Amino acid sequence: MASEILRIHQDLINRKISCTELIKNRIAELEENDFNSANFLLSDMAMEMAEKVDNKINKGEDISILEGIPFGLKDVYLLQDCPASASSDFLKNYKSPYTATAIQKLLDAGAIPLVKENCDSFGHGSSSENTVFGPVNNAVNKKLVAGGSSGGSAVNVARGYT
Repeated sequence: MASEILRIHQDLINRKISCTELIKNRIAELEENDFNSANFLLSDMAMEMAEKVDNKINKGEDISILEGIPFGLKDVYLLQDCPASASSDFLKNYKSPYTATAIQKLLDAGAIPLVKENCDSFGHGSSSENTVFGPVNNAVNKKLVAGGSSGGSAVNVARGYT
């Protein structure tokens, strides 16, 4: 199986696509998606980060394998100053005061966060139907649910958004 991360990395360093184009396209796809997989888009942050990657490439600097790669965060993971609702009504207006270590490691490697993803509230459940944002539709058959507590994440990967 070919690595999507490696393919995107090669496209960036070979200038087949700019990082800003890549991120803009993925954000547009997430905005138009009707699978109910996205709780909050992180468009401004993502575009700023993409511009920095493009600047490095344009200067002839090397980028790491994860630099410029778009990723999504299940809405239970914290990213400083961003919404972190855990797909619950209780936390729907909460903004995180810090970034989770696992997410910080991705940021340090240059990966670009695009979206906080729909999931069962607080990650408790098995179908991604128990969320204040409504059930996540299956990536292949919208009459079905995505399944699992990380349905938004699964759909976004399956559809190629993240």
